[in-house]
Amino acid sequence: MTQSETVLLSLIKKSLFGTDEFIPADTDWNAVLKEAELQAVLGIVTAALPQECPSEIKTKWQTTEYQRIAQQVRYWNAHDQLDQLLTEHKIPYVILKGAAAAMYYPIPSRRVMGDIDFLVPPEHFDTAKQILIENGYSPNHESIDRHIGFSKNHVSFELHRHFSYSDLYLEDAVLSGLSHAERKDVDGHHFPVLPVAENGLVLLAHLWSHLHSGVGMRQAIDWMMFVHAHLDDNLWNKAFSKLARDHGLEKLAITATQMCHQYFGLPCSCSWFAGADETLCDDLFSQILRSGNFGRKAKTDLAASKILDALSRIHRYGLFHQLQQRGEANWKAFQKHPWLKPFAWLYQLFRYPILWLTMPKKQKLSSLIQRENETNNLLKRLK
Repeated sequence: MTQSETVLLSLIKKSLFGTDEFIPADTDWNAVLKEAELQAVLGIVTAALPQECPSEIKTKWQTTEYQRIAQQVRYWNAHDQLDQLLTEHKIPYVILKGAAAAMYYPIPSRRVMGDIDFLVPPEHFDTAKQILIENGYSPNHESIDRHIGFSKNHVSFELHRHFSYSDLYLEDAVLSGLSHAERKDVDGHHFPVLPVAENGLVLLAHLWSHLHSGVGMRQAIDWMMFVHAHLDDNLWNKAFSKLARDHGLEKLAITATQMCHQYFGLPCSCSWFAGADETLCDDLFSQILRSGNFGRKAKTDLAASKILDALSRIHRYGLFHQLQQRGEANWKAFQKHPWLKPFAWLYQLFRYPILWLTMPKKQKLSSLIQRENETNNLLKRLK
C-alpha cells in the first residue's frame, strides 16, 4: 500500500469504529483526498481528519464535502418524492443499495449516494414505468431484461423489474423478500427495504457484480456495515449461510468479511468467517486498491475503460448479448425510434473499432486482456 492508502484506511477506521491510529507527519493530504474521491468514501473520512492536518487542506476537503452534501440533499428530496408517488398509486417497491446500505452506517448521510435503484414486482413494472413518465421522469436507457433508467432534477433512477444479473440469479430470494418489505426511517426519510437477510444478499451481490468491472471501497464497506449491524454467528448459521451458498456467494461472503476485519477494522468476534483464505483476502483487497469505485483508478482513459468493460461483459454474457445491450444504450436513434431495436447490435459492432482507434497508443490490448484475466482468476478462486 502507498502511504495515502494507509492513511485513508486509518481515517475510515476512526470514522466508522472510533479507532485511533498513527498518522505520519509527512502525509500528503492532497493524495489522500484524491484517493478518497476515487474510492467514493470522502463523506466517511472528512470528519475524521486529525487536528494536525493543515488548515488549507481542511478547507479544500470541506469545500469538496459541501458539494457532496448539496448532492445528498437533492438525492434525499428525490427519494421522498419517489416514495410519495409510488405510495399514492399503491405500487409496492423496495429500495436497493443506496439508502438501504446507508442505514447501516453510524451517520447515514456520510455514505456517498449515486442513483436511486428500486424494485417493483414484475406485474407492476409497466404501470410504474407509465406513472414515472407521466410525472416528469425522463427515460434515458433501458436494459434488455433488468431495468429502465430515468432522470429528474439531476438525479438518476433505475426502475428494476428484476435484480438478478445475467450470470447470478437472485429472483427467488429477492421477490420473496419484496413481499415482506419493511419500512425504515433514516434521518426522517421513510422508505421500504427488503428483510435483513435478503437485503444483505443484495449488498453482497452488488460487491460481486463490481468485481468484474471495478470494485471499490464503497461496495466493500456497504457489505461490512451490514455484517457489523446484523450478521453474527446466529444469523449466519440460521439463515444467511444457506442463502449465500444457494446463490454461489458463500466464499465471497467469508473472504470479504475477513478482508474487512483485517484491513478496514471491522470489530467482530464472530467465528463464521474465521477459516477464510488469507491469501485470497489479500488479493481481493489488492483488487480494490487497484480498481477504485466503478474502476476509476484502473480506467483513467475513457476509450480503454469502455473496451475493458466490453471484454468483461463479452466473457460473462456472450458477444451478441453485449452488442445488443450496449447498442440499445448508446444508439440515440434507437431511443427515438424503438423500431430500430433489431439493428442495435450492428450499431455497436461498428462502434467498438472507433473506440479502439481513439485509445492512446500506451493503452495496449494485451494489458487490458491481462487485467481481465487477473479478474477472472480471482472470481474463479472465489467460486
